[in-house]
Amino acid sequence: MADALSEGDILEAVARHTGRPGRGAQLRRAGADITRLPLLDLRIVRCVETRATRPESRPGTYDTSRRPEYEGELRDHPVDPPKDPTVSRTVEFVLRGSVRTVPCGCDDGRQPCSRCRAKGRLRCDIGPVCPACEGVEPCTWCDGTGERRKDRSPSGSPREKPAAGRTACEKCRKPRTACPECRGWGAKRCPKCDDTGYRVCPVCSGERSTEHGPCDGTGLVTLWTAGSVGQAPEQASLKLPEPAPPLRFRQQAGRTGAWERVTLSSAGDPLPDGLDPAHLKAVESALTQCRGEVARRVDIGWLQSAAVTVPDDPDHVFYVFPGREGPEVLAIWSRRRSLRVAAVVAGVVLLVLLVVALV
Repeated sequence: MADALSEGDILEAVARHTGRPGRGAQLRRAGADITRLPLLDLRIVRCVETRATRPESRPGTYDTSRRPEYEGELRDHPVDPPKDPTVSRTVEFVLRGSVRTVPCGCDDGRQPCSRCRAKGRLRCDIGPVCPACEGVEPCTWCDGTGERRKDRSPSGSPREKPAAGRTACEKCRKPRTACPECRGWGAKRCPKCDDTGYRVCPVCSGERSTEHGPCDGTGLVTLWTAGSVGQAPEQASLKLPEPAPPLRFRQQAGRTGAWERVTLSSAGDPLPDGLDPAHLKAVESALTQCRGEVARRVDIGWLQSAAVTVPDDPDHVFYVFPGREGPEVLAIWSRRRSLRVAAVVAGVVLLVLLVVALV
């Protein structure tokens, strides 16, 4: 555990950092100002438990013996908290005496086929168009209708004479008038229904009914009242002081600072003695037990540090903190110097813009 830095330790560390070892007391007389900056890093993981009941069902005769049982109200049933509050888990229970297997209400495990409406067959789409006549003139006599075309005269015409290469039409029976590929149909024979216009339903295979899903075709359903106990981690953190000191200082202190740390595992654990009194109220508020909390892990780290300003060096603030091998110092530009540099940069940018505008 690191010892708290005294004012003498702090000023002497700044003196060594500025090339004046042994002159810490001189800095005090010169009006050096010390502002204590105790750092706090608190991280808490709470395991929060939720409970719920619901009706549950499974098809057929279902074995629930592997699930633990509870009696009465689920909220009163004891469940051990997790050993590791960062791990989620869910425990499923069954209300004792609630398990029963009942008839499903279907027709012995079957239900009417919804695809064919219990007919066992479906109307078939027309087969592919004939590649030879493309369905335009499958028969020069009936055009695939089975009856003589209305624009034909009884006496006939050269167009109505049988054409070479034609065959007998299967619809109107006229010889040598039909396309040899489709024989007057205008389409190839349908491979699905063999031109009957109907095909077997692919869902029920013509049986007109299918297996009832809710009971898996058993005709039975197992019902019970289920209870779920879920345990899930919720994370929170607290970093002090606020507003936070410069990022460079926080990063350096996090890497090389001699932090004091402790881990608490329950809401009743006492807070460590080394915490700064200014932080106690915020820490106690952050550690208030929340609703449903059954386990926790709290990691607390704290580091005593200070910010020092020296009258003869107004451009820097010296941040001092205990390191692993003694006090460490990090010099960071003061607000005064940062504003001055920002003003210079803004002036240069403005000058460049004016030059560009004139050119």
